[in-house]
Amino acid sequence: MRESTTRRDVLRSAAASGALAGLTGCLGGGGAQTETPTENAAFASYPVGEETVTFGVTVPQSGPFGPDGEDQRRGFELAVAHVNEGGGWVDADLFGALDGDGLRGRTVEAAVGDTKSSPSTAATVGQELIDREGAIMVAGGGSTNTAKKLLDVCQPRGVVHMLGFAPGTNVTGTDCRRYGFQEMYNATMAANALAPVLTARFEGRTDFYQLHASSDYGYTQADQFRQRMQDENWNETGTTETRVGTENYESQLSAAADTDPDVVVLNYRGIDGANAVQQAEQILGTDVTVVVPILSRSLASFAGSAIEGVLGTIAWDQSIDTPLSNSLAESYRAEYGSLPSDQAQLAYGQTLQYAAAVERAGTFRPPDVAKQLEGATYAMGMGSETMRACDHQAIRPVPIVEGLPASEQTETRRYEFVDVTRDAAYGCEEYPASNCYDLGPYVPGEE
Repeated sequence: MRESTTRRDVLRSAAASGALAGLTGCLGGGGAQTETPTENAAFASYPVGEETVTFGVTVPQSGPFGPDGEDQRRGFELAVAHVNEGGGWVDADLFGALDGDGLRGRTVEAAVGDTKSSPSTAATVGQELIDREGAIMVAGGGSTNTAKKLLDVCQPRGVVHMLGFAPGTNVTGTDCRRYGFQEMYNATMAANALAPVLTARFEGRTDFYQLHASSDYGYTQADQFRQRMQDENWNETGTTETRVGTENYESQLSAAADTDPDVVVLNYRGIDGANAVQQAEQILGTDVTVVVPILSRSLASFAGSAIEGVLGTIAWDQSIDTPLSNSLAESYRAEYGSLPSDQAQLAYGQTLQYAAAVERAGTFRPPDVAKQLEGATYAMGMGSETMRACDHQAIRPVPIVEGLPASEQTETRRYEFVDVTRDAAYGCEEYPASNCYDLGPYVPGEE
């Protein structure tokens, strides 16, 4: 296992973590130019340095989404190590153009910033990564609202943003941008995956109640789930909104129970989701099925035995038996002594996705890299995926999981697979993709 060291703080004013590799200062504009300065003036971090290039990494290391941050950071860190040194998916037979000897003749370094689960802090972190550290790409964010704030920072600077875990529908709907790319499936796809499963299970019992956070993800997930369930002839008996960071859901869950629903949908993430699931077990009992549309391994772990019977979707799991999944699991275990989570896989895959696009483009120039990402077909361990050009949303499989009985749970295994659906996609002419009629120019400032 490689010795882990923190070499310096890279974002003092943004309370960021240490870099993964030694950084010697702002790297933007340090390389040999093949275009004129006027042609490149629109891009904040291009040309890159002659010997090194910086990836900016944003993760929630504290706050309600903090439990996911460490796994995300490790996934980014491992991807950068593999780009530089080989290993994992960086193999001609597994992940395309990468050769494990750096990127375009340069060593990749990573500057890591803590968003603190806060959109405003994420914006500050993104600005520092680009303007001070010269990041040619910014990855991550940890939530829909933080990802949207990072898009606001990256787009006008001409910096590609690999969005990380940001499942709100608006990211690839009303807020879609030319330089934002979303590997994580969104709220629409989660609803499309779950609704048929619930309909098949309940055979005519069709009442559901929703709780959701007062966040972009909470609103859009509840809205998309409502629409999709009503398409299946379900009846929504009520909905309740709570603020992000709520700890006590007893009154809201009691109100849900009073409507005698068959299903209660908890549109939450992170610690909020774990608290809601634990309290739902006590208040709703076993006669009501609890659904958490988008789960994570950390949420299930915090919920503990209460995750029993809870139905949801998840980005990925190490038990998916494919060459890519197995390769990542082996590499991650060798590096960190544990198996990767869904969050680690997402961070790892998006980093390599960007790096491979750079190699295919033959340049770090942002418009050329963006064009390589648009419409690209690739794999992340669950079969073929496409980064759709019309809205920059990955069209991909969606795994469906259900919480194991408490007696079968372990510290690292809280749920089992129900299915992996490939029928969750929607067309470019459908909502929310239909809102992405104009992603903006390839060169910031141009019409």
